[in-house]
Amino acid sequence: MSDDDVLGTYPMDPASRRVTIDDVARTANVSIGTVSKVINGRRGIGEDTRARVEAVADSLGYVSVFERRGSLRSVGEPTIEVLVEPADVANPYLSLFMGGAMEIAGSLGAGLLMRSIESIQNLPRAAWAQSLVRAGRVGVIEVTSAFSADRENALRAVGLPMVLVDPIDRPRKSTPSIGATNWAGAYEATQYLISLGHNRVAYVGGPPRATCDVIRAHGWAAAMTDAGLPADLDAVLRHSYTFEHGRDAAERLLGAELPPTAIFAGSDISAMGVLEAARRCGLQVPRDLSVVGFDDTYLARTSTPPLTTVHQPIADIGRNAVSSVMRLAGGDPLPAKRIELATHLVVRDSTAPPRP
Repeated sequence: MSDDDVLGTYPMDPASRRVTIDDVARTANVSIGTVSKVINGRRGIGEDTRARVEAVADSLGYVSVFERRGSLRSVGEPTIEVLVEPADVANPYLSLFMGGAMEIAGSLGAGLLMRSIESIQNLPRAAWAQSLVRAGRVGVIEVTSAFSADRENALRAVGLPMVLVDPIDRPRKSTPSIGATNWAGAYEATQYLISLGHNRVAYVGGPPRATCDVIRAHGWAAAMTDAGLPADLDAVLRHSYTFEHGRDAAERLLGAELPPTAIFAGSDISAMGVLEAARRCGLQVPRDLSVVGFDDTYLARTSTPPLTTVHQPIADIGRNAVSSVMRLAGGDPLPAKRIELATHLVVRDSTAPPRP
């Protein structure tokens, strides 16, 4: 088949509307994924096919999202799909993440579209991935959600990169992911409480399957073990990173025969629940109970008393997620598949030495 035959199979007036990647795929008689790989300079495409797709794109007047970003900004912009769990929409973590993500996206001339992961659960994976390409998406970021190999495979088939942010399930080693030094942060927080004199430090966990929470629990247990103190990972109370779970778990711990003198919660929201449980039990923080959180969101600064917590650079995680997607979309590999940003402890007024 000659180039003239290929180009003649799908006549179009480029001036009538903006040519899409779907137009190029149908005209060149190839998949959308093949076109996406060609225009993004990806490997794995035969030279004949690559040349044919490029010829069709030139003939139709196709302009990639990256070209539009530089020269036709008014036509549109490259957009990243951000998938989140519905329950996370009100979470301060997501607010900080999106703040950093929007900042870097704006500087790169890109846009962000946040969507509930529930809205795509029942869609055929291939059709969903192709719809993203047609809509001009250049990649997907999944934030603290359950990793799906099916979604990743569908995106890979159409040439779109995926970056995970603290996924609940452990992803493949080849899947780019970004998070914080969860183990080190939990170890430092627990070690600090021990240094104050606490020898009964409990950990209130989050979602049972969340990899980040499992790692935090192991950091807590390691600090306890290194100090010669007992730490039973199987006894950690886990449910969710919510106020209600923090409250209920803390009430259960404080009602024990030998209650903890300090509680380390896996998130600031859970720590707010711990503070409420202490109030209900007639305890004063930090005189009767020390409390530590994890995240360092605005909740930590505005609580009563202000919360000692592990700071994780959530806005920087958002910036890294966006820049990683844009880099992959441009055909550049990442220096590492896993990026972990450093945490540090922020000491405020919710911690003190235990009472004699």
